[in-house]
Amino acid sequence: MYESYSTAALAPRERFGSFEAVVDRLFCPMQIVPRFPAWQPFAGCVEAARLGSILLARVATSACAVRRRPQDIARVSAAAYLVKFQLKGESLWSQRHREVHLRPGDFVVCSVAEPYSLQFRDPYEMPVLALPGDVMRRLTSDPDQFLGVRMGAEEADCGLLSSFVAQVVARMSQLSGPMIARVEANILDLLGGVLSARARHDALSAAQQLSQIRQYIARHLHHRNLGPATIATAFGVSTRHLHTLFEGESMTVARYIRHLRAQECRRALEASPADAMSLTDIALTWGFYDLSHMTRCFREEFGATPGEVRAAAQSAR
Repeated sequence: MYESYSTAALAPRERFGSFEAVVDRLFCPMQIVPRFPAWQPFAGCVEAARLGSILLARVATSACAVRRRPQDIARVSAAAYLVKFQLKGESLWSQRHREVHLRPGDFVVCSVAEPYSLQFRDPYEMPVLALPGDVMRRLTSDPDQFLGVRMGAEEADCGLLSSFVAQVVARMSQLSGPMIARVEANILDLLGGVLSARARHDALSAAQQLSQIRQYIARHLHHRNLGPATIATAFGVSTRHLHTLFEGESMTVARYIRHLRAQECRRALEASPADAMSLTDIALTWGFYDLSHMTRCFREEFGATPGEVRAAAQSAR
């Protein structure tokens, strides 16, 4: 779902309060203080699109200061993460007593569960990616290690992610159907790669290895060749070691992959109208070889076909 908001059509005295309400609804409660001459009316606009489990928005305003205060945090129960990309202008970001100067192409990870502040001395434009805590922890087991770390545009992987996000926000009003799932998967894949490359590399226990492998599987479900061999190669271990890690689990590696794919496909079937995506499109988006492959997996997982699941969801709706 795409939505767009601008203060341009509002009376000057109504603009700031209206913009605050939109930001509060889309992201989280925060204090916004305008930094412009009294004679100059505030200007702000927001575009936002829901890409599966994540929200991507483009925010642009006049110069302002933003603070996430303890009283704002108390109003929200679900801890989430925001990834803020500097597209135009510059900003000073601070969290955990670490200050970061962001220039175009840079980005930073922040937690809405802790106080933070942003200073914009001039008009700016900033894409913002909002991720639930469980999604972020699938990308990296310790997201908080990245708070206060500047991800610079001069780094190849960071620059690639920033450029891709900028291209997506420029076109997000046109995204629909199968493309939304693919864009979500690509953004999460790139972000997960950036974070993995910068994660602390301590000696990992078997439980930590298993956790990282689960995160990798969740990020790569849309790759049709995902399997024990490709996972073992990605982690530099043998397939025998990989299977050993899963011995104490309720599912084998291959069974776990099918289980997650079936869950994602069911979520897509229940969330979208019947004419939004075909059953085949959904199957291919989440890594199944074809519709019959997904159907066999659905019978095993849910005791019903994809068509029956979609019909039941439409009836309930």
